[in-house]
This record gives sequence, structure tokens and C-alpha cells, in this order.
Amino acid sequence: MIAIFTPTYNRKELLKRCYMSLAAQTDKNFEWLVIDDGSTDDTKDYINSVRKKSDFEISYYYQKNGGKYRAFNCAVKECKLDYMLLLDSDDMLTESAIEILNRKCKMIKNLDSVCGIIGNCGHIGKNGVVGSKIPRLRFASGLDLYQRMNFHGDTMRLYKTSVLKKYPFPEINGEKFMPENVIFDRIDQKYKMLVIPEVLYLCEYQKSGLSNNIDKVRIENPIGYSLSLKSTAETALSLKKKFGVTVLYIIWCRKFGIKKSFNRYSDKVVYLLCWPVSFIMQICKRPRFFYNMFEAKNGK
Repeated sequence: MIAIFTPTYNRKELLKRCYMSLAAQTDKNFEWLVIDDGSTDDTKDYINSVRKKSDFEISYYYQKNGGKYRAFNCAVKECKLDYMLLLDSDDMLTESAIEILNRKCKMIKNLDSVCGIIGNCGHIGKNGVVGSKIPRLRFASGLDLYQRMNFHGDTMRLYKTSVLKKYPFPEINGEKFMPENVIFDRIDQKYKMLVIPEVLYLCEYQKSGLSNNIDKVRIENPIGYSLSLKSTAETALSLKKKFGVTVLYIIWCRKFGIKKSFNRYSDKVVYLLCWPVSFIMQICKRPRFFYNMFEAKNGK
């Protein structure tokens, strides 16, 4: 059975569309697990109202505002079901999504080397996929898709809950954002995922959402983003990418005074080789796209 996890913060109106997509499912064998990240609107009242009439299980948890990654940790901790799928409050599922996923879950239940299911995302109200089409193959990790097969775009990811419980997000005082690759990269190093061609997950990017304000959010959460850069560098499959992202990681940590960046980095030789290069790049303020990020907080 699948838990559909939705983190939310002051998005009562968007939750209505999300709920309607779940109410329209052809298979109601799932639970909607809503983690309210400190909302000040009527989110709780809305969830209580739909819970009374819903023909599927709805669980609601409220936490002090701490960011999506803390909501993710809470969901994993509270989840009692075998599988978890993240469904953002501004997104929705196709009508047959749960039916298809429940059927696919039976195929991977006893495969210890497989941690879940991955597939393309589509656009709400538009045709086509978000990014490129996932290659037609049986099993692959996220690292395989994004690095070996040059896939780009967002993906739908369903995980075995038992696997997610092994990889919680590290929680950082004063920071509310951490990219998902911090845990997904670790999982990808040990497990494959069942690849499906169907588009079951539909996205819409809000102007006030994380995706459209990502540079500003990274600036405001420097340690969380440093962990993302570190993870990307350490799991890079090409030397070019490994050296490039390591340089960015060193510059970022130096810029924000993040200590022990060397001690935390796994490949000490690569780090030491990149250290002098990072000084030159920082003096030249290159690559420019990276330095543009530092201006984002002031809205420049």
C-alpha cells in the first residue's frame, strides 16, 4: 500500500486541486499523508472537512515551520505503509496513477536491490514531459539516468519506506531548505529503481515556489546547499564534473564561512587539487552563473 506524502505551507487553495486528483483515482488503496509545515491559513480545517467525506485514508500532522526537508523526515517517521510517494501541494496525479503504481510495486516487492519506481513528470494542462523523456530500460538509478544517459528534468519517485528510513535528512539549526539530492544521491549509490514510461505525475511551478526562487533560497540556507554541492561532487561519474562541482563547493564554503569543508569531503586528493583552482575562480568571479546566485538575495 502506498502513502502519498504532501508537505504544505499556507496552500489551502492549491491543496483542493491536489485532493481532487486523489479523489478521482481509480484505485483507492492508498493513504494521503499531509504534513502541515506551520501553516497560518485554514489548512487544518480544510483537511478535516475532506477527511469526513473521503473514501480513502487521510492522516494530518502539524509541525512548527521548519521547511520541506523536515516535513519529509516527519512523513518518513510517521509512515506505516510499505511505499511512499512525494506529491507537492501544487501538483497532481493522473486518474490511474495509484492503480498502475500498486501493480508495479508487486513487481519490486521482493527485489532487495530495487528501492522504488521512477518515471517522467508531465505538465498540468499541457502535453509533453518536464525535461527529456526517460530512456526505455528496465532498471536504473537516478545517477544512471542523469549522468550516464544525460536525462534532464524532474522525475516522479516512489520509494520503499524501509529504504527512506535509513536515509533521513540531516537537520540544520536555522535553515529550512535542503535539496533532495542530499539523500537521493546516497540511495542511488546502493539501489536501482524500476523505470516506467507512463506519465503519472503532473507539475505546475508557482511564482512563489522554491523552483522559481531557488537562488535566493540557496543563499538563505548555505549549509544545506553546501551539502548538496558536496553530494553532487562526490557522486559525479565523470572527472570533469567531479572537479568542477568540487571547485564550486570549496568557493561556496569559503564564501559563507562554512567550517570543516575539507574534513567532510570524501576524496581528499580531489579536494586538494581543486583548492588552488578555487582561489583563481573566485578572484575572476567565474563561472558567472554561480556568482549571479550571490546577488539573488537582494533581488538584483
